[in-house]
Amino acid sequence: MVLLALGVASIIAGGALIAGPLIGVFQRGAVDSTALKHWKGGAVKPAVAPAPVASRPPACGTSSATDYALVNFGAPAQYHYAAVAGNGTWALLDSRSMVHYAGTPNPGQQGNVIIAFHREPDFQYINELNVGGTITIENRACQTFVYKVTRRWDLAPAKVTQLVPTSGHELTMITCDPWWQDYNRFVWRAELISAPAPSSPGTAGGSVANPAF
Repeated sequence: MVLLALGVASIIAGGALIAGPLIGVFQRGAVDSTALKHWKGGAVKPAVAPAPVASRPPACGTSSATDYALVNFGAPAQYHYAAVAGNGTWALLDSRSMVHYAGTPNPGQQGNVIIAFHREPDFQYINELNVGGTITIENRACQTFVYKVTRRWDLAPAKVTQLVPTSGHELTMITCDPWWQDYNRFVWRAELISAPAPSSPGTAGGSVANPAF
């Protein structure tokens, strides 16, 4: 009976260990889906429309302060991968699947724009994004910035050195590898190839630690 009880307890404990991360993934997925739906539907309109102002810039996304930018991946093309990135520290990855690290440059600015994301539940085949592929970012002002992938790495976490300031106009994307696990990191470095206006000045910012997925 004791052995039976221990066996049942072990099964329950094992199930809890599996269920916890799965619940977290599905919760993130729901938040991601809602943010993406709202962004593509345009900014949430107020109940009473304000008086028109000629200088008012267009607004993209939702009214959520953490909805930072819409990120679209050019490959693998058949999956139309896209997500709304939040803005904050890596702690935000507990509730959002994609985060722009606050303090690194904004899209289009000089320096190293750093965005990390979970592969679960929506980016299973993002490893097919290779050199020459594109990453498009739309900000809250509806400005679109296109980056072209120039380098790609699959590294052990301790060997990730790409999250440091740069002097050009770069984007660094990072995620875990393999899917549903975090043994290694996929890292993409991309260069700005298209912007709506001359890139605004920006500081390169400080070095960023490798996120723990």
